Amino acid sequence: MASSAPPAAFLDVELASRFGATLARRRRLPASYRPGALEAQLDELSVLAQERVALEAGLVPPGPPRARVVDRGEWVAANVATVERLLGPAMAKMASHRRFTPPAALERISRQSSAAQLGSVLAWLSGRVLGQYDLLVGEEASVDEDVISYVGPNIVALEQRHGFDPDQFRLWLALHETAHRAQFTAVDWVRPYFLSLIDQVVSSIAVDSSAMLSNLLRSARSVVESKSEVSELGLAALVASPEQLDALRRLTALMSVLEGHGEVVMDEAATDLVPDHRRFHEVLRDRRASPGPLTKVLNQLLGLDAKLRQYEQGETFVRALRTAGGPALVRSLFDGPEQLPDLSELLEPTLWLERAMPRVG
Repeated sequence: MASSAPPAAFLDVELASRFGATLARRRRLPASYRPGALEAQLDELSVLAQERVALEAGLVPPGPPRARVVDRGEWVAANVATVERLLGPAMAKMASHRRFTPPAALERISRQSSAAQLGSVLAWLSGRVLGQYDLLVGEEASVDEDVISYVGPNIVALEQRHGFDPDQFRLWLALHETAHRAQFTAVDWVRPYFLSLIDQVVSSIAVDSSAMLSNLLRSARSVVESKSEVSELGLAALVASPEQLDALRRLTALMSVLEGHGEVVMDEAATDLVPDHRRFHEVLRDRRASPGPLTKVLNQLLGLDAKLRQYEQGETFVRALRTAGGPALVRSLFDGPEQLPDLSELLEPTLWLERAMPRVG
């Protein structure tokens, strides 16, 4: 019989934010870091970037973008809140169907443990992120949340390390982030489709130990047979049900297209706007492709290897479409979810072209 008591939150949000922010802020700030001046500049550059993105991508958001410069600790806190908003409702639904309620002390320890783990992971990631647009902006969020966050210390540190021209590099970053904002605010189906896939993945998590064991055994067999979903979808595939795997595949295809589209739009828009854009692209691509030993292990454990492949596969796919039919064909990807590639089409763009070109034409 399911418990009638209201389920506790699955995560101690305050502890996760505080713990993660404390770890993140241990890294020294660049000597020349001036967040107020940086935010004012990025606010102006984001407006210019959105105009160029609209010309290249044909996606026009409702209203101008706004920039917010955050430090690493603030980025951690914002993403703890995002995780709670994404996963909280589904986790609460699962908890409401439990056959028994664990002791309060055990639940408290579980929430604190989850908080410490999430805070630690986000603290590590906070040293690598340059910018981010919050995917959850929508009907349940305030207008004030429709901002592009730039992690100021990381931007300035990277500029200094590689001798980048700050004005050019910041405009180049703004092109990428405003492209993502356009994807989620200028196209009415992208955000709800993304959230629906997240909900399918999370809400169907197998809480029954025998079902989870069955999923693990199935994944182990696929590894032995060299058909591993782990390499395709990340470690989440190890405990995913067949329904979850389908949602994960569609989510991977969507995110690959969005990341690849953002990369291509950024580069095309930067052609006559950012003279050093090719160098920026090469340095960041090498940065992703050549992690240190510890970073490589963490990428594998966190499933970030799959994330990095999204940039490469998505960019190759979108460039193939642009070559075949120009910006208009690329724009057709946003006509509806049915226009998105599946994973086989993502790897072989000609398959998508054979399926979609007659409909586009």
